[in-house]
Amino acid sequence: MAIAHLQQAAFDEAHWRVASARIDDAAGIWGSHLAVLSERGPRHRFLFSRIVIRGEPRDDIEQTYVEDYASLDERVHRTAALAGGRLLHNRDILSERERKTSPVYCDFLPRVGSNNQVVVRLKGLRETHIVWTLSATPSLDWSSEQLDVLNRLLPHVRHFVHVRQALAAADARSASLAELLDRTGLGVVHLDCDGRVLEANEPARSLLRAGNCLKTNGAGQLAARWRSDDVRLGRLLAACCRGGLGGSTTVRSTGEGRVAGPLVLHACPVRPDRTTFDTRAVAAQVLLRELGAGPAADPGPVADAYGLTRTESRVAASLAEGRSVGEIAASTGRKESTVRWHVRNLHSKLGVHRQADLVRLVLSAAVATSAEEPEGKQ
Repeated sequence: MAIAHLQQAAFDEAHWRVASARIDDAAGIWGSHLAVLSERGPRHRFLFSRIVIRGEPRDDIEQTYVEDYASLDERVHRTAALAGGRLLHNRDILSERERKTSPVYCDFLPRVGSNNQVVVRLKGLRETHIVWTLSATPSLDWSSEQLDVLNRLLPHVRHFVHVRQALAAADARSASLAELLDRTGLGVVHLDCDGRVLEANEPARSLLRAGNCLKTNGAGQLAARWRSDDVRLGRLLAACCRGGLGGSTTVRSTGEGRVAGPLVLHACPVRPDRTTFDTRAVAAQVLLRELGAGPAADPGPVADAYGLTRTESRVAASLAEGRSVGEIAASTGRKESTVRWHVRNLHSKLGVHRQADLVRLVLSAAVATSAEEPEGKQ
């Protein structure tokens, strides 16, 4: 239920309040603070900030924090250095001395609820990072079950923010489905439940006509030019169109035509509108954004996003590019058993059980980092 509301929030920010309440219920917590901060300049600047407690926005607490306490919060200045995607308790971020002297930890947080919090940093688009802070009852310890729930939600929270950022960059945050098709700076494709293209705006049609990144197959379904990309895209669209789960991926270009580099695709489920007689039955909306030239997954950002070793990040990036364990072993001079050992470690560190989920997380990191380009390239 929380994931479904996160998918809705990607196109209607008002749903974040409901999604936050569902997350509170699922994880057994009582509130959260979602913020997006700029990484530009010597000080981190809040671009978005929303404190929600049991589904109710608390503008009073948020205003007090941002205006009076954020500049004193030691955690703000350390978020950029936090391992991406790792939930850390306040005790892991603040020193013992700071836990006795910090105005935020000792005064503000206890006064408004609880300093028994976990914090996670996620990579945002265009030189930003996402900070999600979750609060529990002061007297209770965080259980492994609570952390497992939150870890499963992290990719969906990241996807929600990335889509909101992509829409904001296209000045389309409040646009309807029909209005988004009219946007000239953002490629938009509407799909039915089988992944068939129902509508596409001119930027998207231009990409489909060129066929060097995306195309439609014989059944009219959206498909990628390269086979390994098409396998990932097919899984993403099946989960989105039929399972109601959004996500992001990249598709590579042949290097010819207008788009020489890869594209990032944000796939978002669309709830059925049973109040109209529209027979198109749009099941998913795909936003297309052009990236600069480069590989589908860079080991550096993957390591930064998930706190991996250099070798682990190289293995993860290779898997995301569609390479087999045997191919990875041959290219790195390692035994296949060694590569499989690294894959098992990756599953453990990232909290996933399937290689498809591992690849999805890796591509999320690649998409976020690759999308951080100067204004003129957006």
